[in-house]
Amino acid sequence: MFEMLYIKFTMNLRMPIGISGVAGAGKDLFFSLLRKRMGVRRFALADQLKYDCNQWCYDQYDIEPVYCSREEKEQIREFLVFHGVFKRKLTNGRYWVDKLTPKVKQFLINAQTNDIPVVTDIRYQEYEKDEVYWLKNELDGVLVHISQYVNKDGKRIWKAPANSEEERQDPILKNHADFSIEWEKIKCDNPEESEYLNQKVEEFAIWYNEKIGNKQ
Repeated sequence: MFEMLYIKFTMNLRMPIGISGVAGAGKDLFFSLLRKRMGVRRFALADQLKYDCNQWCYDQYDIEPVYCSREEKEQIREFLVFHGVFKRKLTNGRYWVDKLTPKVKQFLINAQTNDIPVVTDIRYQEYEKDEVYWLKNELDGVLVHISQYVNKDGKRIWKAPANSEEERQDPILKNHADFSIEWEKIKCDNPEESEYLNQKVEEFAIWYNEKIGNKQ
């Protein structure tokens, strides 16, 4: 009982953040920019998926999901999605969140800093108690949705979903988002130095800190 009350207390002080958006929209970039502004710790639902599939993918394709490059990951993406979805169907969407929950809660209990847990890959709200429900109701967190576009002849061309799962889920995730970021793809050697991108993340950081202040 005491442990549950303590977890709830620390969540109020360090409200977890979930990041959603299609592949390539800039979820990892958002995390990197956010890390420059506040203490954060990365968590990912897909990490356990990669470990589960690592040996099989290495044996079959000579690719290790845990260590592979972005280009190699694209080669095995369909298999990873299939395995992830299959496990979700067997558990009404709970398999991967139940794997990650103890790690996040242990972090909130034992962390010696005020770092905020950030889940960088919220992808589903299909079942009743799916990933968005888990983030908002079980972790008392907030959801950020990221969309990326390129400007072509004055029109925004949005980053397309990588597969049918993303195409189906992304509008739902955007609808559930507490904060949305729409940013243009920047052509530069180091996007983390972009004033434009940093300003977008700064706007979220201000919003987040105000929300934390309102909860105390």
